[in-house]
Amino acid sequence: MSKRSRLATLMALQYGVQGSFWPLLTLHLRDLGIGERHRGWIFATYAVGATVTSLGFGQLVDRVWSSQYVIAAVYAIGACFLAAIAAGVATDPVPLFAIFLAYWLFTAPTYGLSVSLVLRNLDEPKRDFGGVRLWGTVGWMCAGWLVSATMVWVDGTPHTGIHVAFWIAAALSAGVSAWSLTLPNTPPLAVGARAKFGARSLVNMLATNHLAAFLLVSMGFYLCNPFIYQLIPPYLESEGMAKPRIPTAMSLGQIPEIAGLFLLPFLFRRLGEVGTLRLGLFAWFARFGILALGPPLWLAVATIPLQGVGVACFMVGGQVYVDRRAPAHLRASAQTLLFFLSSGIASLCGGVVAGEIASRSGDEWAIVFVIPCVVNLLLLLYFRAGIETGLVRDETPGRDVLSVEARPVAVLGPVSRGCLATEPADG
Repeated sequence: MSKRSRLATLMALQYGVQGSFWPLLTLHLRDLGIGERHRGWIFATYAVGATVTSLGFGQLVDRVWSSQYVIAAVYAIGACFLAAIAAGVATDPVPLFAIFLAYWLFTAPTYGLSVSLVLRNLDEPKRDFGGVRLWGTVGWMCAGWLVSATMVWVDGTPHTGIHVAFWIAAALSAGVSAWSLTLPNTPPLAVGARAKFGARSLVNMLATNHLAAFLLVSMGFYLCNPFIYQLIPPYLESEGMAKPRIPTAMSLGQIPEIAGLFLLPFLFRRLGEVGTLRLGLFAWFARFGILALGPPLWLAVATIPLQGVGVACFMVGGQVYVDRRAPAHLRASAQTLLFFLSSGIASLCGGVVAGEIASRSGDEWAIVFVIPCVVNLLLLLYFRAGIETGLVRDETPGRDVLSVEARPVAVLGPVSRGCLATEPADG
């Protein structure tokens, strides 16, 4: 099997793990009698894990241990936690919170690590990464379909328990652990004098490569992410959709995501990096805006694909953007820093806010979705502000870059005068 195929299989298995249980987690917790506020905190464990351990894992693979071995060890441990949940070891809010927190403290940082591993092992990351990463989306979709089919097959009815999703997730997690041992060796790059730098190197990277502006926008974008998998599944059920159909319906977001990832190099060339990121923001603004209008079920389902456009254009496009601007010996740390700020801090705040809003709004779903709609509108306006925000499209022919004006707003932190030129993949 080729190197690229092995990397693509890693993406498929890794995202299949989360895709097995994440879309149904809210319904599972509700079936256990856990209220909205406690559900919000359980969902927030993912963000807590990303916040607490991401930077440490990034430093680990940049300086101490090969990436593939870290991923293998982590997913072996993760399989045990998922099996415990599937077996019903805990059914009350506090024990479940503890188990999910332990699980995500180990596994959440690996999403950034796997991105770094894949990018390091591709000959032309900007051209090839979308084609590899799309298999993660395929894995997520297939896992959701497998769970839906298994739920119906086990019971013969559309109302069976959701514990089977966690058994499938545990099996896939064990598969990730085993498969990681077949991946190309990806040893630490920070050796010698470079290995002595830690957080200070990351701060200098933000100042010299002007990544602060993108990270700020990314935090705003990820603030809205919990609203999708935390609130949309119960919303769909409240509108009359049967539980086993919800994972399949949610997987509709992955169809345009696959197309977007495949076309990502074209989008970068055609729209530029800022234009591609802006497209992702607009897709989420439109998605939440339609939900805020209280649409019929068919329209709510029909607009699910807009989620995938946002993921492909902003989330994955942003990972490529960060990789191309981080020094070679700090790329894993840069990806985990992105993960720390976005999937960590921002998603933590978003998860808690989503839980609180749901607990206070009752069945007024339109009110719930106004919040992420407004956030994405503000982010779009932030982009439109151009010079005022420090993000300006460089229109020089043949260049695909972001330009940072000499007078950015203070919140973006210290930046130097000039223009960001695109760096080669090897630094």
